[in-house]
Amino acid sequence: MKFGCKLSHSVAEALEIDRLVGTDLWTWAINKEMAKVKVAWEACDDLTPEEVRAGKVRDMIGFQEIGCHIIFDIKMDFTRKARFVASGHMTDTPAVMTYSSVV
Repeated sequence: MKFGCKLSHSVAEALEIDRLVGTDLWTWAINKEMAKVKVAWEACDDLTPEEVRAGKVRDMIGFQEIGCHIIFDIKMDFTRKARFVASGHMTDTPAVMTYSSVV
């Protein structure tokens, strides 16, 4: 709970809260965030994750797979905020790294 409103911990829970309360506040927040971040990747509908992981896709050799999730918050004006974040701590640090990547 935050400001008397139920705070979501997953997309499924956010959509369920919207359904129970009869609003679309969480849905709107999720759609707004995903519209902003979708420019960061290109959809490859003809590929499977297994092909990419096995190194069978030439254009994706050298890429690392990381997990992503959405963090939810409620602002002081009661608007809902969804933030799409990547689990960057799961990537391997390059051998030529000469500075601290964590502040």
